[in-house]
Amino acid sequence: MTYSEKQPLLEYSKKIADDHEVSVRSFNFPIFENTLSLFNSINPFQNCLTPLTRKVSDILLNDTDDIDVDSDYNLSDDEDTPLPDLPYESDDFPILLPSSKLSQREKLYELRKLMKEYNIGTYIIPSEDEHQSEYTSLSDKRREYITGFTGSAGIAIVTLTNANTLTGEAILSTDGRYFLQAEKQLNPRLWKLFKQGAAGYKPWHEWSVESASKNGFSKVISCDPRVVSLSIGEYFDKQAKFHKSFQFKPLLLVNLVDEIWGAEKPSRPLDPIYVLPLRYSGEHTNDKLTKIRQAMKEKNSTHYVVSELDSIAWLFNLRADKDIPFTPVFFAYALVTLDSIVLYVNNDKLPNDDAQLNEYLSSIENLTIKDYNEFFKDVSKLSELKDKESVVLPTRSATSYALYDTISKSVNKSLLYHESIIANLKIFKNKTELFNAKIAQYKDSLAFIIFSAWLDYQLVIKKKKISEYDAACKIYSIRQKLPNFKGLSYETISSTGANAAIIHYAPTKTEHLIIDPTKPYLIDSGAHYLEGTTDITRTYKFGYHGLTDRDKLYYTLVLKGHLSLAMAKFPPNSSSTGTILDAFARQPLWNKGLDFNHGTGHGVASFGPVHEGPLYILTTSGGPSKGLFQPGAILTDEPGYYVDGEVGFRIESELEVVECDGSLGKTRQGENFLGFNYLTKVPFCRKLIDTTQLSPIEIQWINEYHQSIRDDFGSKLLELNEKKVYSWLLNETEPI
Repeated sequence: MTYSEKQPLLEYSKKIADDHEVSVRSFNFPIFENTLSLFNSINPFQNCLTPLTRKVSDILLNDTDDIDVDSDYNLSDDEDTPLPDLPYESDDFPILLPSSKLSQREKLYELRKLMKEYNIGTYIIPSEDEHQSEYTSLSDKRREYITGFTGSAGIAIVTLTNANTLTGEAILSTDGRYFLQAEKQLNPRLWKLFKQGAAGYKPWHEWSVESASKNGFSKVISCDPRVVSLSIGEYFDKQAKFHKSFQFKPLLLVNLVDEIWGAEKPSRPLDPIYVLPLRYSGEHTNDKLTKIRQAMKEKNSTHYVVSELDSIAWLFNLRADKDIPFTPVFFAYALVTLDSIVLYVNNDKLPNDDAQLNEYLSSIENLTIKDYNEFFKDVSKLSELKDKESVVLPTRSATSYALYDTISKSVNKSLLYHESIIANLKIFKNKTELFNAKIAQYKDSLAFIIFSAWLDYQLVIKKKKISEYDAACKIYSIRQKLPNFKGLSYETISSTGANAAIIHYAPTKTEHLIIDPTKPYLIDSGAHYLEGTTDITRTYKFGYHGLTDRDKLYYTLVLKGHLSLAMAKFPPNSSSTGTILDAFARQPLWNKGLDFNHGTGHGVASFGPVHEGPLYILTTSGGPSKGLFQPGAILTDEPGYYVDGEVGFRIESELEVVECDGSLGKTRQGENFLGFNYLTKVPFCRKLIDTTQLSPIEIQWINEYHQSIRDDFGSKLLELNEKKVYSWLLNETEPI
């Protein structure tokens, strides 16, 4: 079967994917070609521009019976219909811990009592669970419970220096995304904030070693090794052996925070697991196992231990909606050998009446399913390996210290090899995943456009008072009406004025501000669809009242950095691509003596975690990036600038790594250069653009981009009877 441009793409994908016995990746999906002529052939700068994606306005609404596009259907309906609460504000799927009977002071007191009992001078409480997940279930939010800080990243260290008075120090270390949030949430009488990477602050691990070495009560540093990564555990183990001024003694069977938490501690959810069909995943588990085993053979390995939840979900083409907030994964381990595979999972999460699930699991060759709690017992028996045969574990940052310690007691440490094989495979989307990613981006871009027009109309024309929380609820309500919507990919950042300077600020039902149309407004929101995961940020100014030259300058510098990265060309297989590309986005700000305190980009999964490692664009790469920036990878482009207590600006879109046409030229190694295909289709804010700061090529890029958005969405908005949105879109996409 061949594809016709007259045939809706989604309909086409369904037809060829209905036969689940054939991997969709075997079909030759059409690559989205650029139909916009950016420049004619004589333009010397033509190769500096990123190609824009083909018009895809016929994709969206052909896959659902829920929407009748011929009716008077209105996604942005502005009647007085109550907005739905955000899902994480409901009792059904909360993300914040309920209030405790113990105060923050009492929790620290009880913790230090236990530290005295176990002769511990320094106790480490990370944010992660035993799978080293970024987002965690309520039952694993130990650091949040003990500190009151709700950000997703950070580590707490509590010391006991006086056993009689049960006193000591307590610090929370977090990164630049959360400095302002942590300052607001921490009790300064109880906790000190350590700002990672900021001048005047020691790294938390160095501080812990120094503090333990001077501790008059106990020089023991301890933790729960199940929730501490191997890289952290190894650091303290090596430092203890080298300095001999303190001891590192993890407590395997006892988590001191859990002891305090007691009956208040939530249980892990039992959300049912379901199959992600091949029309979305594009590749059967058996095919994925073939690739994994080939990588194992290259390392002379007989066993591969998989502990990352997103890797397990990807491998088995399985998902769950409520195990972990914002991440469609489930609690499990996996053990892959050269001829078999074991899935360790709670059987209560595998419904017997799900015929599709049972059929798919039965189709996986040599699969054994065991109880989740059997995993550590089994891996403790990985012995009797032949000479030089290795066991592959995830990277040191993704492997828990307890997992490593358990395996190393039965397997010679020299035979343990650390590489997240699956993580390195799944960042490169197959043709089906790439195809679906464009559909997901189209849907979410449409939601963003409708939301932005609605908010502009409410604030400027109707002069309504709209809260940050109401705005977050509105974009959620629009997404709910779109086919295959599966939830938010993170907390919606809806922020006005000074709140926009709090990088990961998220309004709640009880704590929010009314949006001030005289100040910039920042919306950072992402979604999960069966087709893929999205992550989009735009900064707006509604109306002209209050618009300042300073705001326009800051926004335009961020925009210039955003475009510089989007238009970048780079050689494949560089060992520092992530760091080099980071400088592209920061240079316009650096030229003015400005900077931002977060990464510039991260990988995005295919209906999985919105932050997908190991692909990152960072000032410090965190390790080699050779081979990670290759065609098929999808990542974000999100520079920003923030004035604490005043305002914040950020622009974020998703990019696909593509191979450039050979006409651009070749690298020194004779390879084609790589570049990016720009996936997100949401206008920039024209009011905030200072054209005097832009080059002719940047202006041309923006105008061509905005025209492509008109082409993609104009007719669809009229079809949906979204006349107000259509008018807004025409205005926002006028040439600058």
